[in-house]
Amino acid sequence: MGSLVDGILLLALVATSACVVPMYLKLKRLDRAQAEYGAAVAASGLALTQAGEAVRAFKDEGREVLDALSLKIEEARATLAALEASHTTLIAERNQKL
Repeated sequence: MGSLVDGILLLALVATSACVVPMYLKLKRLDRAQAEYGAAVAASGLALTQAGEAVRAFKDEGREVLDALSLKIEEARATLAALEASHTTLIAERNQKL
């Protein structure tokens, strides 16, 4: 009778082990997948941070370019006004000579 109980317990132990081993392997795969997912999330966070810094730098550089362009436009307008005044003066002088 004792060996029958031992046999049943051994069979239960083998069955339990047969169920536990695949579950253990699945948990190991899940742990690896979670680590990969965590690394991907960290890389995504880093990429988003770098993209934000790039956008801020682009905005700052764009503002500098806009300011420089505004100065050049003002200089061009002043030069154009001077040229138009000079042209008007030359035409007036030519008309006085005729």
